[in-house]
Amino acid sequence: MSEEWIVIRKALPEDARGIAKVHIDTWRSTYTGIIPNDYLAKLSYERAENVWRERISTHEPLGVIFVAAIPNGRIVGFVTGGAERTGEHSYDGEIYAIYVFKEFQRRGVGRRLTSAICQQLVQEGFHSLIIWVLRENPSRSFYEGLGGEKVAEQEIEIGGVSLPEVGYGWEDIRQLFEMKM
Repeated sequence: MSEEWIVIRKALPEDARGIAKVHIDTWRSTYTGIIPNDYLAKLSYERAENVWRERISTHEPLGVIFVAAIPNGRIVGFVTGGAERTGEHSYDGEIYAIYVFKEFQRRGVGRRLTSAICQQLVQEGFHSLIIWVLRENPSRSFYEGLGGEKVAEQEIEIGGVSLPEVGYGWEDIRQLFEMKM
């Protein structure tokens, strides 16, 4: 069931602290036992806030960022995307990151964030989409539920460890914002 009282909107520089909190806390809750614990423990809210503030302010290199906010203004999720970054795939768009606090998952927030970013990407002329997900990520079923097809695999290094990623692709991203919420 969709949480209509949650507002999905473009990120503002003052959202950087909330985005950093979602980013770090969801990494720690999702990737414990996957990414080295010492790497997760060293993640810095202050450093992440500065990075996100810069990204929001310049809109580069991470394209557009949307947030999910509850009425008191607290950020509970975010998504960012833009042009596919490697040029190695047939997809022209990419979701770079999407994270939602665990207590707001399975409530339609992720779908609404995906819909918002895909609407924006279509307005900017993108037609297809890829997203990379750690193979051990327990939330992979989210992308499969959205109709994403496994189209590629690669390795990524995080915290000195090589981890397998799965690429999910959509040939027509319009299906991702025309879906029933």
